[in-house]
Amino acid sequence: MPFDSRDYRRQLGFTNQENLKKHFKATDIICINWDKIEQCNQRLKDMFRQINRTVHPSVQWINMDEIDYEIDNAYTIMRENDILPHLNNYGRYPEDLYYNWMRGYIVCKYFAPALARIFNVPEELIRTVGHDSLAEIETFSQSPVADLEIRIDNTIIRLEIQSGYTGVNDIKAHKVREAQRAFRYEQILSYVVHFDLFNGTMAIVDITNIDENSIHWVTRAQMEGQRVFSIPDEAFRWFLPDEPPYYLDILF
Repeated sequence: MPFDSRDYRRQLGFTNQENLKKHFKATDIICINWDKIEQCNQRLKDMFRQINRTVHPSVQWINMDEIDYEIDNAYTIMRENDILPHLNNYGRYPEDLYYNWMRGYIVCKYFAPALARIFNVPEELIRTVGHDSLAEIETFSQSPVADLEIRIDNTIIRLEIQSGYTGVNDIKAHKVREAQRAFRYEQILSYVVHFDLFNGTMAIVDITNIDENSIHWVTRAQMEGQRVFSIPDEAFRWFLPDEPPYYLDILF
């Protein structure tokens, strides 16, 4: 009688081959380094205090304890809802994924007053439209939907907030495709707002109608093998210590 490997695995208690591989290799055992997470939180607090000392006085935060609260509150919600052990995309450590996610989250919070000034809209009218939820692991998938949304006159503009920390500044292909879809079916404009915090600059790139064939695409191994294109140096038109400009004056 032929041997049935599937029945053997079922008797072990596994119907999914990948789950059995993880079980045998013990890669499904995840122990969060909470001490490192706490140190990451402190690094974020220190980092944004440093940034706050360099940006133009008109967009500096008077009380950075408010940013500290945003970090601590987000961390508490994620920990209480057992989010961190499930952050294991592409084999990366949960602590690293947490830190990368939290950096982006706080960039949105910290630069909200600056964006209100740049786009000349009240800060309370900048809507959050991204899919991330602090309490639901399902929404930590890499959604292409933009983070923020504003309305200027009768035009809706979605703002994809990005940040770079090493001088490498890219835009992912799926962001471009989502922008094309949003314009085709909803007449929504899409801008990438990219803060290069390594060099102290910011770019606003209109990706609404980019011709994909005119872009030099590359594949970044450090970005999970995704296709990206580099933001040109000339797109970075706001030096953070300078007074924030009006968006149409720097739109690339």
